[in-house]
Amino acid sequence: MFDQLKGMAEQVMSGNVDQQQVQQAASDHLDSMDQGEIADHLQTAASNMQNQGQDGLAQQAMGLVSQLKSGGDAKSAVVQFIASNPQVLQHFAPSFAQGILSRL
Repeated sequence: MFDQLKGMAEQVMSGNVDQQQVQQAASDHLDSMDQGEIADHLQTAASNMQNQGQDGLAQQAMGLVSQLKSGGDAKSAVVQFIASNPQVLQHFAPSFAQGILSRL
């Protein structure tokens, strides 16, 4: 199972999976979560991105965290962020990334 998920992650991050499929998988996964939970996962990912020198993506993620924490419905923006930048999945907690990858 782990090797299968690792293979899917590599395909997604390399751009070999259709963006629309990633978008649908992310949407399905985020629909099962509340905004606070999404914000927590996104904040962790943003910290990881910043530690890896991906400041632009980290800044975008933190902007989404702010929207989520202020009560704005930013789930669709988070889905679009992930679909447009599938490489960010490597910065999320494994359980979060697995929730998306298992839907592909």
